[in-house]
Amino acid sequence: MTCRTAVLLCASLLLGACGQGDNPPAPKLFKDQRDALDKAKAIDPAMQKQDDEQRKSIEQQTK
Repeated sequence: MTCRTAVLLCASLLLGACGQGDNPPAPKLFKDQRDALDKAKAIDPAMQKQDDEQRKSIEQQTK
């Protein structure tokens, strides 16, 4: 294979690969896990408040 043939072959392969316009959108990686984490973060302040109230109640009962 001559150098000219190799260059033409590589150029045609590269140009052929550039013409793909029907690519599907990229998948949403870890979307379910991110949604669960966001939901947990939203619930966390309420759980902290409930935990603090429960601790105060326990401390008052033990006095």
